[in-house]
Amino acid sequence: MRKIQIGFALIFCLLISDVLPAEMPDPLRQPVGYVKWYPAHYWNGFKGIGDVRFHRNLLIAGAVAIPVAFLLDDAVHDYVIEQGLFSSEISRVGDLYGRRWGYIGAAGLVTLTGFMNGQSFKQTFSDVELLGEAVITEATIVELLKITSHRQRPNDANYKSFPSGHTSGSFTLAACLNEIYGKKVGIPAYAIATFVASSRINDNKHYFSDVVTGAIIGTIVGKSFSREHHRMWNIQSSRSCRTSTVSISCNF
Repeated sequence: MRKIQIGFALIFCLLISDVLPAEMPDPLRQPVGYVKWYPAHYWNGFKGIGDVRFHRNLLIAGAVAIPVAFLLDDAVHDYVIEQGLFSSEISRVGDLYGRRWGYIGAAGLVTLTGFMNGQSFKQTFSDVELLGEAVITEATIVELLKITSHRQRPNDANYKSFPSGHTSGSFTLAACLNEIYGKKVGIPAYAIATFVASSRINDNKHYFSDVVTGAIIGTIVGKSFSREHHRMWNIQSSRSCRTSTVSISCNF
């Protein structure tokens, strides 16, 4: 319920976003300006989730894969329970990564590499912010779907099976890391997310359709906020270049 409350608080902030500036202020030098600017920035990322044209390929894949996954739920479940995919020790890694350590590790990686590469605080702060806003939004959406669907887990633990939160969170991280670092980190991050998804089936905590749906949701949310992050820094870079050009011409 805490995640839902956070999500509703963020959505409430969006109601005052229309008159806010588009350019990102420095969060250290202009803390008040940042508070006023952020809701519009968040809204741009949030509304991207519903951009059918941008997510066309993912939506088509989901429209095919999710119904098929539901049809295969029993067969996949029976096979995994009988054969097993991983040992309990290996599967435990997937559980820890999808629960909290993946988020902590991703934020730590972004902060550390930003510091080591001499990146500005503003850029590093924005990269960590991307991870945070995407993950919180994904978690809120997934929690609402869990409550609405009320699907019982295969191990009968509770009625929060659909969709898989571990899977959606891991794929959200992968989409964001792919934006920040490119394919050299994005591809391994997606591979880890796939491992997390399979470990949830292996642990008898989710059905195949739960993790497939979680993967689609996580990727859509991550890519939506990543696009806004990319657009924002393109604007910043463009304005910086124009400023540099003016200063050079004045010297001449």
